[in-house]
Amino acid sequence: MLITEYRGETANLKVLVREIESDPHLAGKCSLALTPLRQDRRDSLRHAQWAELAISVATGLATNTLYDALKALVERARDRGPVDEVGPRPEGVREDAEGADQ
Repeated sequence: MLITEYRGETANLKVLVREIESDPHLAGKCSLALTPLRQDRRDSLRHAQWAELAISVATGLATNTLYDALKALVERARDRGPVDEVGPRPEGVREDAEGADQ
């Protein structure tokens, strides 16, 4: 299974989730998990809430068409605000996670 994770503002990632769910190439082929991140008190000047979005695609379905459609939607999300790809972590480890929201 191909899993890609992105970190960004919660509102922007929620829009990205809706876009992925409505895209004809991606709808029903991706599993999405949006996880809010704890606010860091040292970063009190920021007012945005941050989250991570994990996008899972079954390996047999991971085609160039799916990848290109996902890449285009992520680029649109980056135009709206900061969206960074999160590096791989050991399985089962989620930093700063408080809960899940989809």
